[in-house]
Amino acid sequence: MDNKRLLGTLTGLSLNLSLLPCALAADTLSLQFQIGEETVQALDLAQLRTKLAVHDIELFDPHYEKRKRFQAFDMADVMDAGFGERWRHHDFTEVVFIASDGYRAVGAPEKLSEPGGYLAFADLDAQTGWEAISRKQADPGPFYLVWLGEQQSTANAYPWPWQLVGISLVDFRAQYPNVYPQGAVPDSPAMRGYTIFRDRCVRCHAMNRQGGMVGPDLNAPMGITDYRSPMMIREFIRHPSRYRYSHMPDHEDLSDRNLDDLIEYFRYQAPKTH
Repeated sequence: MDNKRLLGTLTGLSLNLSLLPCALAADTLSLQFQIGEETVQALDLAQLRTKLAVHDIELFDPHYEKRKRFQAFDMADVMDAGFGERWRHHDFTEVVFIASDGYRAVGAPEKLSEPGGYLAFADLDAQTGWEAISRKQADPGPFYLVWLGEQQSTANAYPWPWQLVGISLVDFRAQYPNVYPQGAVPDSPAMRGYTIFRDRCVRCHAMNRQGGMVGPDLNAPMGITDYRSPMMIREFIRHPSRYRYSHMPDHEDLSDRNLDDLIEYFRYQAPKTH
């Protein structure tokens, strides 16, 4: 199996190998627009500039933990440029934002229709390039999705991915069948836990080898509930920064019921180990 097919198998998305980290500038690296595994088109920064209005924006950035200024495109305009009106149709349940390091952020298409979402392509506070971001001191280019609204936070399921190189429209259940809890009753603890996992966790973690590649798979080769106690799982999800340095953020806003639902989802998926 070649590298491209292997990457598609592991992630559930066929992402062109040119999107992997390669230290290219935003004006030469294309942003891929995909419907599931099919690439609709690719647009680089120069092409986006010719199609879209450029905005100077200022916001409090939760990752930089200070006010930041960027040049950016309105996110709805970006989606229109990449997908036309097709992305506004209701047969797509999620938008998957693909980062060059394997991170997968999942968002609802209707959120991108709201005012406040912007695709930043230049850091107006940096003399050259971008100011490094996060504990990893990463370069957030070529594209970084940010939000102006106070409530448009990751806690409210608004994605903030940086190093963005691809956007895919998917029917999540069809695209990630190993992640979906087949047979779970609506509004059951397992289904509620799945919703939390889909909104927050699949951006970094895989379930049965489908999903993000930054963190470990939580059900392959063994389910996490088979080797971690419920108490440890709850504590680690809520306060991972107490235990190790990683990309994983603290989730102090999750209630005890939210964490119990996540654990029930993990238990429900455990017999389906791939």
